[in-house]
Amino acid sequence: MFYQMLTDISWVVNLRSPILTPIFEFLTWLGYRDFLFMFIPFTYWCFDRKIFGRLVLIVFFSAIINSWLKDFFQDPRPDLYLNIDPWLQAETSFGFPSGHTQIAVVIWLYIALNVKNLFAKIVSIIFLLGVPFSRIYLGVHDIGDILGGMIVGLFTLYAAHLFYQNIDLGKYNLNKLFKYVLTIILLIVFYFSWPMDHGHELVTGLGGLILGFMIGSDLDKKYFGYERVSNTFMHYFSCSLALIVFLILNKFLETGFDQVILPEWFEIGMSSFILGTYISFIALFLLSKVKLQSIK
Repeated sequence: MFYQMLTDISWVVNLRSPILTPIFEFLTWLGYRDFLFMFIPFTYWCFDRKIFGRLVLIVFFSAIINSWLKDFFQDPRPDLYLNIDPWLQAETSFGFPSGHTQIAVVIWLYIALNVKNLFAKIVSIIFLLGVPFSRIYLGVHDIGDILGGMIVGLFTLYAAHLFYQNIDLGKYNLNKLFKYVLTIILLIVFYFSWPMDHGHELVTGLGGLILGFMIGSDLDKKYFGYERVSNTFMHYFSCSLALIVFLILNKFLETGFDQVILPEWFEIGMSSFILGTYISFIALFLLSKVKLQSIK
């Protein structure tokens, strides 16, 4: 009986309506790559880079953890006839734990706990609750998948909180070499312990983003210390401009690597490394050249 409650979501069909469906389609879009690829760098450029720089790394590592767990448990999604998610037309991945839910917990709970703006807190809580339910409403995850995503997301966020809290208190004194060695070891462990063959490209891609972001961030902190300009309009304009260039760069890298014959892991890793470095350093460097970032 309990198992059936966790896995049977046939009742959700009775909740659907022409008014609710577009709302939940929007909420579920917040967990897809297209949104995250814009949201993650934009918030890093626009707001406190210490707070949102940590969020960038937590999200990237959380994505690796979620994909590893999906392939480990290999839990099937609900019956295909229930699926009305416009971005998930076929069986492309397993169900447990829900990636949307896990990322929603990591992003929106993190923001709710770390920002002071009341409006941002309220919106974050709405998204934190809305994204998981959208996955049930659209018929692509059952309750067990959602609970699993919440638990893993909370654990990931709590572990990250303890890690960064100990750094802030001076209990962890990580020099740069140890930091990079530890990161590479973690990526290697994921790579060689992956339960299925196709996960290696994902580790290479997210690993490239992580290492590129870390290197770019260290370059900024050591040599430049880029800061936002005082004019609020120009600051948000610079963030929007950086995002546009980021999307163009991503498309350029995809097209460029299609023209050459290289190992797939190298193409994915290198393009991701460039994008990660762009987020944390190249964008700020370019903006400083047109006086849209200043140096300490």
